[in-house]
Amino acid sequence: MALRLRLVAVGIEGPVNLGYIFRLSENFEVDELYLVSPTASVAESLRWAAKASDMAWKATVVGSLKEALRDVELSVCTSDESSARDLLRSPVSPEQAAELMIARKGTVALVVGRESVGLTRDELAQCDLLCTIPASPKYTALNVSNATAILLYEIYKVRGKSPEYEPPSRKTIALAEAYARSLAAAVGSGEDDPGLSVRRLLSKATAAEARHLLNLLSKACSSLGCRGMARKKLEDLCGGPCEEA
Repeated sequence: MALRLRLVAVGIEGPVNLGYIFRLSENFEVDELYLVSPTASVAESLRWAAKASDMAWKATVVGSLKEALRDVELSVCTSDESSARDLLRSPVSPEQAAELMIARKGTVALVVGRESVGLTRDELAQCDLLCTIPASPKYTALNVSNATAILLYEIYKVRGKSPEYEPPSRKTIALAEAYARSLAAAVGSGEDDPGLSVRRLLSKATAAEARHLLNLLSKACSSLGCRGMARKKLEDLCGGPCEEA
């Protein structure tokens, strides 16, 4: 299956930025454009879309980020804030994000947020990875269309390149995440969401590394009698019945 690039723009507020996002989607060969609850005027944005106004009619408008990320193999969200101590804000570089995305088969998503407040913590948690663009510590926040241009360019540069490794499947990552959450519930762990930790870790891992960790988590879950709980959590992650990888 060939790589498909989905650009997800959440809550875009200004018509200028929305018009530029339409234009950038054409510039860098975005396959799918999803708009999550935009407040900007699409009609007004066409002034800045130039020859890419067709993207306005091709775009899919949805009400939530969850809908926009359906059937995605890897999602990378963006923020100007990073922190080694905050799991949600531990970032990869634009170059790393591009390499990880082009290694996938199927649809990958780049997620950009509102001009005013960016992405919420709940929205960051729905993404597999966070990417930040290095900028002066005096002012780290880039305009959303500028950030989109930089990240789409990084992906465009390496798109079509042969991947350097085999990534784990989406099902493998989801199952490992379900096992981690079930194990945490079984032992009464009060730590931050272990499932998110595992998803972030495996989204950067090789298929072999993911299989080894999945095997360990599976055996631990069997020993503690929490495989049934893991299957339920897997269905929650998949939004319904989901075969184990």
